[in-house]
Amino acid sequence: MRVSRQKTSLVLSLFLLTFFSITVTARADSDGPDDYDVKARVARISLIGGEVNLKRSGNKDFESARLNYPLVEGDIVATGRGSLLEIQVDTRNFVRLAANTSLRIVTLRDEGIALSVMEGTVVVRLNKFDRDNEYFELDAPKTTLAAEKKGLYRIDVPSQGRIRLTVRDGGTARIYSDTSGFNLRDGRSAELIATGENAGDWEFSAAASTDAVDDWVKEREQYYAQHLKPDVQYFDEYVWGAEDLAAYGDWIRTDDYGWIWRPHASTISVYNDWAPYRYGQWTWCSPYGWTWVGYEPWGWAPYHYGRWVYYNNYWAWCPHSKFYKKRSWWRPALVAFNISFGDSICWYPLSYYQRDPHSRYYRHHDRDQRPGYGGRPNDRHDYDDHKTWRGVTRVPRHDFGNPDRRGQAVEEPVARRVVDAEPEFGDLPRRSDDSDRSGRRLPVMRLPDTPTGAIDRTPGVALDDDLRRSRIFRGREPRSAEPPPQTSNTTAPRPVTQPTDTQPTGAVTRPEPGSQRNREEPRNQTPEDRPNGRMVRPAMSDGAEKRGRNQQAVETTPRNTPAPRSEPRSEPRSEPRERSEPRSEAPRSEPRHESPRSESPRSESPRSEPAPRSEPAPRSEPPARSESPRSESPREAPSKPDKPDRPTR
Repeated sequence: MRVSRQKTSLVLSLFLLTFFSITVTARADSDGPDDYDVKARVARISLIGGEVNLKRSGNKDFESARLNYPLVEGDIVATGRGSLLEIQVDTRNFVRLAANTSLRIVTLRDEGIALSVMEGTVVVRLNKFDRDNEYFELDAPKTTLAAEKKGLYRIDVPSQGRIRLTVRDGGTARIYSDTSGFNLRDGRSAELIATGENAGDWEFSAAASTDAVDDWVKEREQYYAQHLKPDVQYFDEYVWGAEDLAAYGDWIRTDDYGWIWRPHASTISVYNDWAPYRYGQWTWCSPYGWTWVGYEPWGWAPYHYGRWVYYNNYWAWCPHSKFYKKRSWWRPALVAFNISFGDSICWYPLSYYQRDPHSRYYRHHDRDQRPGYGGRPNDRHDYDDHKTWRGVTRVPRHDFGNPDRRGQAVEEPVARRVVDAEPEFGDLPRRSDDSDRSGRRLPVMRLPDTPTGAIDRTPGVALDDDLRRSRIFRGREPRSAEPPPQTSNTTAPRPVTQPTDTQPTGAVTRPEPGSQRNREEPRNQTPEDRPNGRMVRPAMSDGAEKRGRNQQAVETTPRNTPAPRSEPRSEPRSEPRERSEPRSEAPRSEPRHESPRSESPRSESPRSEPAPRSEPAPRSEPPARSESPRSESPREAPSKPDKPDRPTR
């Protein structure tokens, strides 16, 4: 009994130990991309020409924008006279602004993007777009454009005049205004009349011929067609902005780091004592805080992804690190700070074996358990062999964030102490106001106060579905394209007198008017109660039946139009004849028989009632005589009190 208990305890202990080891390993593996608090999506200023101003989300004033500036949700960019701006949203999608254009980034998230064009000309290129999983919408005054597929979309919003929307290169968009909604196909333009008695109406035409803006867009398209290669093997699809690195350096395969990129000597020789994170500026970008903006034309991906390593006596960029090999996440700067050396703030690039001090992993572990900072001999040995003092840069504390103050290299003795010390991250200067640290006067700009969009927009919420229901279907659900039910061929066909519902018509379900349905058939009678497809009517007297027929003819038959005969005729009438005046005839004394006639057809108006009745005797006249129809209804006949009795047949 005791031996059995010992075996059970041993098995349970082994199970718990194995489970604990698996849990620790899983937690260690999950400490990769998920250990950051902030994952807001960003866009990049990939090309800038002329004067471009930027108003950060939450700020009151504008600041001067530069190449490689990050843009986040809520930012506003404005181009000056003769200026151009290109914004790279991700690897293959771009937004381009012409001169005198104001654009607000309303939504910038993984599920979709929404931009507000307040004034000017904006051209959007969507090379990679899946409408089922994301949305891309453009707002302009009183209108909204929702892209449906890949293509080129342009919006022109003049200060006065009509708003024009154009679709090219295979695109399709749904356009909405205050009162309407429609689809705009490839190669077409739509203009919204903004003022006058026809305000709110649209005019459609073929896309206009290209202008200077289109030529500039085409030039940029050709540039990226040469550099955006789908078979890039050096970095994953989440690293964007690295497609132009091949023009400024070489890719090299190494055993320690995999693929690394080394900038050409001619690229960095223009900078004195160049090192990563040295030539640029620190700018405050909410919600990330201080973000590095490199002045190098290629300075986007190498400063926001991966790691810098000092390999064979030169600096090289590795798209990954030891801890991030499966997917990459954008970071404001991959550096370590140290502020304990005099009045200067020092920083240096993180190495391949170093954790990011801004991660939750670093803050939630003790110093002895942090790889590269003591504790684990293997991790510390790897870090000590690959860390270098050559990348340490400093700037006076009062100049931190000043775009006009360049960072300086640190002497070797102090730089070694900075690298060996514990990184710090909690005592950096904070951007508490909207003033420029350079002391320059910020530009003053006035934005148009005209609201944009077909309706008010909430950040993070698409408008396409709601506007499609309210503007196109007027609050009703569209018909679902369901195939008609299949019936067996062996089933006998059922006589139908009304159109079937197997193929519904109309954009939405149309309600049937109740008054007409009540006049056509009794309420309590079902279609199964109708023999031969006709409705059974209750029996009535001879006079009541005649009055009912006359009343029905008045309600259902138009005036001055002869009612068609219900029985087949021996030969068709060659042309319609009209009767302009009532004809005077002698009363007929003989009843009319409904049997087939051998003589030629009578030249009188058709009768829809097959039952025999007593009528005036026919007038003897040649068949070829043409008579004009009577003005009253053909079913109405004068009733006389001295009418002869109906003979028996």
